[in-house]
Formats: sequence, C-alpha cells, structure tokens
Amino acid sequence: MKHSLILGICLLIPGLGQAAETFALADGDRVVLLGNTLIEREQRYGYWETLLTSRFPDKNVVFRNLGWSGDTVFGEARAGFGTQLDGFKHLKEHVLSLKPTIILVGYGVNESFQGQPGLPRFLAGLQVLLDTLGQTKARIVLLSPLRHEDLGRPLPDPAEANKNLRLYADALRTVAEKRHCPFVDLYDLLGDGSKQYHPVRLTDNGIHLTAYGYWRSAAALAQGLGLPAQRWRVELLATGKNPMLQGTKLSEIQTMPLRFRITDDTLPTPPIPQTSSAMRLTDQERVLSVRGLPEGKYALRIDGKSVQSGTAAEWAAGITLERGPEFEQVERLRDKIIEKNRQYFHRWRPQNETYLFGFRKHEQGQNAREIPQFDPLIAQLETDIAKLRTPGTHTYELVAEIGGEK
Repeated sequence: MKHSLILGICLLIPGLGQAAETFALADGDRVVLLGNTLIEREQRYGYWETLLTSRFPDKNVVFRNLGWSGDTVFGEARAGFGTQLDGFKHLKEHVLSLKPTIILVGYGVNESFQGQPGLPRFLAGLQVLLDTLGQTKARIVLLSPLRHEDLGRPLPDPAEANKNLRLYADALRTVAEKRHCPFVDLYDLLGDGSKQYHPVRLTDNGIHLTAYGYWRSAAALAQGLGLPAQRWRVELLATGKNPMLQGTKLSEIQTMPLRFRITDDTLPTPPIPQTSSAMRLTDQERVLSVRGLPEGKYALRIDGKSVQSGTAAEWAAGITLERGPEFEQVERLRDKIIEKNRQYFHRWRPQNETYLFGFRKHEQGQNAREIPQFDPLIAQLETDIAKLRTPGTHTYELVAEIGGEK
C-alpha cells in the first residue's frame, strides 16, 4: 500500500509543537477523519475537506468523516445500547472497512475534563486506539484539542479547563513524536478568538466552533500540516509586458484594452462566512496590480462580468480581489462536499439504526436494504467534486470607465 504523506524527520516548530513535514495527497488516497464533536461538525461546513481537496486538484481522493459527538479514544459515544467495548468495536469496524491510507485523529477534549488524574487512562486508551488503527497501515495525523474560548461571564472561566487541555495536547504531541507521525497543535495555532488583536469569536459557547471558526481552523490545519501559504498575485504593465506571477498562469495577453487569460494553480480559499465581519487572512489574498495605466478609473471584468473598480493609481498599488468566478467555484465545491458528507452520514448512521440493524430489527429490518441506495448518490457527488476541484481558465479585462459607466 502506498503512503501518500511525504515525511522527513519529525521536526517541530519551536513554541507551537506542530508538524513541519510536507503533507501531500496521492491518487487513490482514502482519508478518514476520526474523532469527537470537532470532527463530526466539520462535515456541516466542509472547510477542512475543501482545503485538502482544492490544494491537490489533480488527485482523486476519497474523504470519509467518522466523527461522533462526545466521543473519546475508548469509543464510548458509539456504544449505542451496548457497552464501551461495543462502542470501540463499532469504531474499529467502521474504520477498517474503509481501508484508509490517511487518518486524521482528533481526541482529547472530553477526556481532559478528568484533569491530571485522568491522563494515564487517556494515554493508555490512545495507545490501544493507535495500535488498532495501525492495522490499516495508514499514515496517522494527530490533532490536539482546541483551547476553550473565554466569552465572558455568565459562561464559566475556561482558565482551569485550558490548563488541562494544554496538558492533554502536550501528551498527544509526545505520543506523536514517539510514533513518528505528524502532530497539529490546534490549541496554539487557532488560539482564543476573543483575545486576538482583532477579536472575532471562533465558537458559539466557548467550545464548539462556528462557521467562521471552522473557516479559520482550516487555515490553522494547513499551517500545522506544513502546507505552503496560498498566495496569488499578478503584476504587469498596462502594455502587458513583464508579468510577475504567483499562484497562477497567464496566456493570450492583449492590449487596448488590457486583456489576458488566467488559469490558477489551485482554487482560492472559500470566502469568509457571511455571518462573520472578520477580515480575510493576508496570506490568502488575491492581488492584481497593473502599472502604467493612463489616469482615470478602470473596471475589472472577469468573463465579461464586472467585479472590481479602481483608479489607475489604485490598480498600480494593487487591488485585492474578493469576488469572481474562482470564489464562486470553490463555494460550489464546498456545497457539494457538504452534501456528499450529509448523504454518507445517512449511509453509515441512519436515524432508525436500532430498527434497521439493532435489537428492534424484527420490526423494520426489511428496510435495511434501502441503505446501500445512498451509494450511487454519494458516487455522483464525488464525480461532481472531481470536476469542481480543478480551476478553470478565465478572461480578465481592464476597461476604462467613461462618465461613470463601466
């Protein structure tokens, strides 16, 4: 079985304890996301999966989210009407049946409420879990729990809980070092949004991420995995000469008016959720700079649609693009990923599981034959995802605005 993580020696960035290896996906990889509420709720927003899908647009990769709210390394939340051992067996069977090549494992927050006394039990359970996952021969990436966000009273002060979370995160890092697998310290990389220079809440209750929290955590995940910053910049003269490019390719350059074709290396980061007033991250900006334009105002048209306007001086300095077909495409991609995950959730966790497969299957067990009918729906959505993950080619045109009209 091929390994799709290109790994060197496990180097840790000082102060963050994050993995600095190069992370890559290969054709045929099967990525499983396994963990607690943080993992399960990611499928509602799809920012993590969109990140990994769009960063490797030429790779056919399958993602499966096996997150379970309230779960622990012991599989307790998966027990249903059975015992803890039943829950762990449930976890094991689901993971092994998917034949993953990469597993992102996110546990520790629920166990951390036991504090220092509960750490030995957590580590023992973690070792059993990792040994079990090792049967797949997959590469494993360990994720730390998140820091609790201090949203003020009457919510509890998270200071003591965060001490325990830091303790468990450090323990996870030590395990990752011993097992020579990447470790992503989300505790430090994401931090507490309410304490940042420009405070923006990451959670709705101090613990569970909002849409913006997942959008922002995708950037933290990328950093922790050692993925390069997603920079996009185009600089050229109004004559079309001396183009300087980052993250894209230019072709068919014409002048009067200035027109060119653009094909990006990857899709941009999805737009910030509409519910958030946060600013876009600077290392994800798309900046277009055109120098030497005659004095006046110019509109940028992409595929014939006006998306941005500015003076010659503003275009020379560089204007950040926040709209356009590339953003629309990555949002369509994310929508398809969310729908695919929704259909897969119904496939592996049907609401009436007790009646279909459990001790009440004598009542409705005949309907279990309908569950595999989700498979073609999922397959079609994955075909759509494969089409959407590849950037298209678009025509950019700068047109002088006359009399206020574009």
